[in-house]
Amino acid sequence: MLLKYLQNVQQGKAVNYQKLLALLPPAYYQRRTELFKVKASGAGKWQVSIADTALFQALLQSAGAPADRVTASLQGDSHRVQTSHCYLLLYHEACASPRPDLVLAAGSAAGDGLAQLSLGFAPKPTLLLIENEENFFRYPQVLALCSRMLAQSFALTNCDVALAAGSRIGSALLSPLLEQYQQIYCAFDFDSAGLEVFDHLRKRYGSKVQFVVAPDLTSWLDGFRAEPKNQAQLQRAVELADQHQLYGLAQAFLQRKRFLEQEVLLAEQ
Repeated sequence: MLLKYLQNVQQGKAVNYQKLLALLPPAYYQRRTELFKVKASGAGKWQVSIADTALFQALLQSAGAPADRVTASLQGDSHRVQTSHCYLLLYHEACASPRPDLVLAAGSAAGDGLAQLSLGFAPKPTLLLIENEENFFRYPQVLALCSRMLAQSFALTNCDVALAAGSRIGSALLSPLLEQYQQIYCAFDFDSAGLEVFDHLRKRYGSKVQFVVAPDLTSWLDGFRAEPKNQAQLQRAVELADQHQLYGLAQAFLQRKRFLEQEVLLAEQ
């Protein structure tokens, strides 16, 4: 946001000077009179010109490339930079209690961090990602459902189970962990959001990432009950399903005009 304001100043456009000041890092705020010349140009608008070119260029450079999330927050938008830590809840065969283990990944915003795994934990060849908490904490039912849908065995003897938590699983900091697995299965909602996350993972990790959905959804059509917020969401879901050759899912979207939330599937177990 700060970068946009500064670019407008460069281009001679009127800006809200008070908002610009609020976005300045403290060191630059203290030198605001050296930075800018200001002239009112209307209600809530000021014509701001550059008073010190060298100082302005230094500010512009820092606004364009914040080094970390703290710096980005001082520039008015912490979300421009990824956090330096990311965690993952995970069940595996060696879990001694009903509680999942915590996997912590730490590193730089570039995603070159190392995943710090729980002591004594060795990843299985397969990872099952479950999108939401309700299904994750009832993972034995989800394992059985995956076995039914894909006609192959899913159990903690051959598969680890992690909480994807929406888009969090897409964090680059988790790459050192996810890259260890030979197969990654995504038990996500049958909707545009779930398919977007799946699409992101597929682009990053390749064909080893698979979406958990039966080829023929006739037995599950009644579970498509969640109404899309708009037609664009439904269309996007159909496009992604077709793109990844999930033709049965695309047909279900077109037939029911609804999405399926994963919790619905628990009622069958």
